[in-house]
Amino acid sequence: MTSGVYKYEPDGHQLARIIDGDKRAKLADAALAQPWVKEGAISIVFAAVYERTTVKYGDRGIRYVHMEVGHAAQNLCLQATAMGLGAVTVGAFHDGQVTKLLNLPGDEKPLYIIPVGRK
Repeated sequence: MTSGVYKYEPDGHQLARIIDGDKRAKLADAALAQPWVKEGAISIVFAAVYERTTVKYGDRGIRYVHMEVGHAAQNLCLQATAMGLGAVTVGAFHDGQVTKLLNLPGDEKPLYIIPVGRK
């Protein structure tokens, strides 16, 4: 896989490269210089558009978004472990820097960074 930033496209169940180049160092800087973000083979960034859920569930939808991200993150960590890989959950980062680096739309908020790689 070519280095870059990829976005998951659920309609085709595929990854689309949206930015070329290795962005791990910049992502690590945005994550308060946590070394595993730079050193991991990949980092999965979970982001959400809250309005997709709050339009149906009101303010409680915010809680649902966080629960679902937690469930997905747990599954990612479990699968990494099953494959003999390491994974670290990172919640400490500068939202604005991550948003800019990943070119996220204004309504899409970064919630979690999970670097994955060899132990």
